[in-house]
Amino acid sequence: TEDMSKIVLSGAQWTWVGASFAESAGIYKSLGVTAMDLIAMPGGALESSAIAADPKREASRVQGIDIDLANILVIFGDGFADRAINSADEAVRRDVVETYKGLLEFCGTAGLKSICILPGVEQEGMSREDAQKLSAEAMHGMDVLARNAGILMVYEAHRESILESPTEILAFAQSHPDLKLCIDHAHCLSIGYALSEMEPLLPFAGHVHLRQGAKGKIQARWDEGEIDFPALMKQLEKTGYEG
Repeated sequence: TEDMSKIVLSGAQWTWVGASFAESAGIYKSLGVTAMDLIAMPGGALESSAIAADPKREASRVQGIDIDLANILVIFGDGFADRAINSADEAVRRDVVETYKGLLEFCGTAGLKSICILPGVEQEGMSREDAQKLSAEAMHGMDVLARNAGILMVYEAHRESILESPTEILAFAQSHPDLKLCIDHAHCLSIGYALSEMEPLLPFAGHVHLRQGAKGKIQARWDEGEIDFPALMKQLEKTGYEG
């Protein structure tokens, strides 16, 4: 609607299993969706290690598909703990940053507007608070690199991470207001938190995943879900969100 015109809908490329980048783009365009999100993960159509090895070659695979590319969600390792940005191993953290630099070059070449990273997990021998501090330190450095490349960096708080509950996500966001949050209500909802608890997070949003979910279900069919997307869109509009 007209009052939501500043919010752009983007479709997740990985929704259409087995489809090429161009085929996925064609499906979204036929639905009136004018932008698309990508994902880089081990075993996926795009992998962070392959991108880091040759950013321009990998970018050529998604160029010329006649759709805006909005965001790329990056998973550096096999699972949340492998190659986490807040790894207790400094060598792993350095390696992640080097891979990330290649991903930023990929984004610039491919025309991607933003990149989404995960905040990491609890580390053995470290308090949750210290693990969060290590994550914040890593994110601030990665945010500077992204800004210098003209790319928006966002972080996605998620279940099984060091930022799970709405309370701790909000505290982190308030402590680091220069970092933008990627919001996916299904994560908190699926582990028992109420949607009302997530509303204070919206002013910190840099990207939003609209995934239907329910208590006990991180992904649900539309008629089984509990998220009121029209209401969420109106809430985002009130915050001035234009992503």
